[in-house]
Amino acid sequence: MKTGSKAQIAVDNFQDWIIVSSIKNIETKRFFKIQLHDGEVEVMILGKELKADTLIIDDSLARKYAKYLGFKITGTLGVILNSKEQGIIKYVKPLIDGLVDNGIYIEDSLYQSILRIAGE
Repeated sequence: MKTGSKAQIAVDNFQDWIIVSSIKNIETKRFFKIQLHDGEVEVMILGKELKADTLIIDDSLARKYAKYLGFKITGTLGVILNSKEQGIIKYVKPLIDGLVDNGIYIEDSLYQSILRIAGE
């Protein structure tokens, strides 16, 4: 995200609870590499290694694999909405706009639905 943007300012206070981890089982990654991107594969492997119950995945094919592996799935927009419901953030619109500003495609009807659900 652009430094100083509304979206960046909205999440700066919460960076302390984000833990960055790497997968241990590199060999498993090769089994999925043909159909999925590295990041999605690593999320699923790390999810298994950490015994996570929910993964954040936006890609539809990766979601199918993750569900098959027994994970609950949410997407980036689901995390943003849940953060508002939990009182972690006040507004979803600046964060969603930040995603769009940084090249993430969000269909207009989905964008409007998220804002409606959020009451914005």
